[in-house]
Amino acid sequence: MWITLLLIASAIGFSQSLPAPVPSLHYETGVTYKYSYQFTILLNEDSNITSRVASIGRNVGYQVSSEFLLSPIWQSPENSKEKLLKLELMKPTLIVSSNMQSAEGVGGHWSKLDNLSYPPIYIHWNDGIAKKVYVLPDTRDLINIKKGIASLLQLRFTDGQVKESDVSGECDVRYKAHGTTIKKSKYNCERSSLKNNVATKQLLSPTVVTSSDFFINLNPQENIIKTIDGREEVRMTFNLWKQAASFVKSKMHLSFMEQYDSHAIIKGKNVAAVLNSIAQEMGTTLKAETLEATVDEDICSNCMPLNELIKEYGGNLFPEFLGELKSAAGFLKFLDTFRRASKKELLMLFKNTDKRILTQLLDVLAAAQTNDALDVAFELIDFESKDIDIAERFLLCLATSPNPSEVVISKTLKLLNRNIKNEKLKATILITLSSLVRTYCTGNTANVNSLIVQNVNKILMNGLQECKDIACIVNHLLALRNIALPQNLPVLVEYVKRGGILGLMALEAMKDIGEQHFTQEINQVLFRVYNQFWPHQESAARVLAAELLMKSHPTVETIGEIISSLSIQEQPEISTLVLKKLYNSMQESSTVRSCVTDLLKNTTFGNYYNLAQNGSSSSVINELQATYDANVTYGINVEMRPTGMLKRTSFDLSMLGNGENAHLMSMSLFVEGFGLTDEEQKENPEEHSAGMQLSILGVHLRPYIFFTGTGELMGLIWSGAGNNPTPAVQANFLIIDQSHTVVLQNGIHVDLNLKGALSADISGSVEVSMWNKNAHAVVKNKGSLLVNGFCRVDTSFVESHVDFGMGGGSVLDMVVDLDFAKKPMAMCLQVEQPPFIFRHNIRKTETIPGTQLLIKTVKRRSMYFPGKSFNLFRKNSDSCRKMLQPKKHKSFW
Repeated sequence: MWITLLLIASAIGFSQSLPAPVPSLHYETGVTYKYSYQFTILLNEDSNITSRVASIGRNVGYQVSSEFLLSPIWQSPENSKEKLLKLELMKPTLIVSSNMQSAEGVGGHWSKLDNLSYPPIYIHWNDGIAKKVYVLPDTRDLINIKKGIASLLQLRFTDGQVKESDVSGECDVRYKAHGTTIKKSKYNCERSSLKNNVATKQLLSPTVVTSSDFFINLNPQENIIKTIDGREEVRMTFNLWKQAASFVKSKMHLSFMEQYDSHAIIKGKNVAAVLNSIAQEMGTTLKAETLEATVDEDICSNCMPLNELIKEYGGNLFPEFLGELKSAAGFLKFLDTFRRASKKELLMLFKNTDKRILTQLLDVLAAAQTNDALDVAFELIDFESKDIDIAERFLLCLATSPNPSEVVISKTLKLLNRNIKNEKLKATILITLSSLVRTYCTGNTANVNSLIVQNVNKILMNGLQECKDIACIVNHLLALRNIALPQNLPVLVEYVKRGGILGLMALEAMKDIGEQHFTQEINQVLFRVYNQFWPHQESAARVLAAELLMKSHPTVETIGEIISSLSIQEQPEISTLVLKKLYNSMQESSTVRSCVTDLLKNTTFGNYYNLAQNGSSSSVINELQATYDANVTYGINVEMRPTGMLKRTSFDLSMLGNGENAHLMSMSLFVEGFGLTDEEQKENPEEHSAGMQLSILGVHLRPYIFFTGTGELMGLIWSGAGNNPTPAVQANFLIIDQSHTVVLQNGIHVDLNLKGALSADISGSVEVSMWNKNAHAVVKNKGSLLVNGFCRVDTSFVESHVDFGMGGGSVLDMVVDLDFAKKPMAMCLQVEQPPFIFRHNIRKTETIPGTQLLIKTVKRRSMYFPGKSFNLFRKNSDSCRKMLQPKKHKSFW
């Protein structure tokens, strides 16, 4: 009993010790309230991530200290809670972080703040909400700082979550009241004046995390703010390489100093009348603005003019540097300047520049994607020329753009409407247009229903219906694969049923759309393709149908039916390849792995006839390189004919991490008409041909045909045209283009930016010896990735940066040796990668414009990756061992 009484007494005593809650803020008209105010901003690498490999060093940043006067000068005669507040910022001072030994050390410095005037701003304040602010001519930075203070006057006194507009934009705000103390937390702030980019590939984008918490202490006697302490954090982490991470920490403190009666009250019926009276008295105008911080027009005072940029970095863009870091660095140097340049400036640049770098500058125009840049490109490129290499390269760079706009799609659509006679170039325009639409929809799924997207898709579908030859159908199916809209599945299914190469292309398009969109009816079609319900199904189509079934909501019944079919040995190469695909799916999917594990316990499925396939075909997925945060994997598929002749092989490069699989490159080689059995020759005779198809960054290019017919083949052999390396893709691609702006409570902008360039040089050569009856082919994939990022809190009076650059260059050689003197034909496939170094550099800078102060620190880190020769699959290793071992020469004696 006494315990109960004690608890009740304690509860009563605790409740009596709490200060009484304040119903609302009450700043009395005619009274001036004086506050001290300061904020500190520090920048560095994110120690939570980077410290796992290295120290982060000192901070850079600054502190601004000031006092301000808050004076209610008008009160509505009809509503006592509606007031006009005058906010005067007293002479602020700047302190910069300049102690190299201590991250918190500071030292004072003169800045432009010391020479500025500090006109007041007027806040239309109604029951704790700032409706508008009215500003006089002033620097934009100081206006934003004052808006930050005005935003602090917005308070709610009950627990809850609300939408609130302040200096950071429209934010979700959570309030937690405890007596006279209120905790205010802001998150999910969206700005109306500036939209942040939305990444289409999470692995190639930054993760930006913000937090904003404030503790407000109220004076219960005066019903005013006594103190405010706030802490904000902004983190940017590059998902592919999380050691590239920047961190901004901001602290602010506001404290009440004194109050006094010192000004007259202005009378007026409403705010407009009062403001008009103030403006007339001051002889100036007042501009109405929202609380949201704004920035001046983007004028880059430190940017090089185009002619100086060419002199300094133009040499980086020479063709011989393609595929190297030097070329990627030059590409990024020009990008921002091209985006600021006018059409006249760009045209003058192309007119007076070294011809050797003009094509590389077109890569930059494609990446810039401004109206002027695209207009210049379409004006300079001759789309009617017989030589379409330059036009196709520009279109490929355009197709891989990470953030296309509706304007870019519209301009490309106009290009399609031109009377272009070259069918190959028309096909490339279709590919570019459809790829742009796909990326546009990936960035915002709501764009799928937009007029421009549906219009482009309608053009593709109508074009497919109007096709009168196979080449036309191939081009439009390839476009449907690149656009990857689920609404096109019914049309693609009809082409799948037809079989042949068109059926295979339709299946590939369905794969790109995604198995999550497959219905039960589509899965039944896939089963029928795999089981050859319809005639003339390509062997590759049957294997792909089985692979899609493994990924489309796999069940024990589905997997069991596929395993049971492997015992039929009519086509051992297909059965072997399907089994390899099943093993690959087990690595990627826990669902498939669980299904197979359960099935193999039953001897109906887990037996010799199903699992002991003797074909030479194979499919493997292995790790190429691995880091803490992502893996680069390669996949090799080899499909052989029963006669031992190569039919089709592909090589795929992908990046895995953060729950995403990002495509880098695919290369597929196909050979038709060689090594057919007598039965195949009778049923479906094929003309001798060979070709290659490339996919770059998710964009599937039109097939490149080496030869068609025996005559063209013999011409290539006797001329030796394939002996010298022939470029397949040479270009600089913009693969990362992300910008993010966060406005702190103090009104200062945190600008976060990440740009990445891939410089690629893919070439191939083939040597064929009729005498020795062998062939040697080399495909050289040379590429360099460079990612530059920065975190900046710049103002007109002080600048602080943390910049980083990371990247490396590598070569991946794919070598194929064929010996067709023997039956069956012998083949050796080798993939080799020489050693390379990946570098990560960080630069921290602190400067005060108009002074000699410049503090700069640089950290350099590197990671060495040794060279590799990859073990692909056992039968290939056995074949290479026999083909490449030194031959013993018998002595004549």
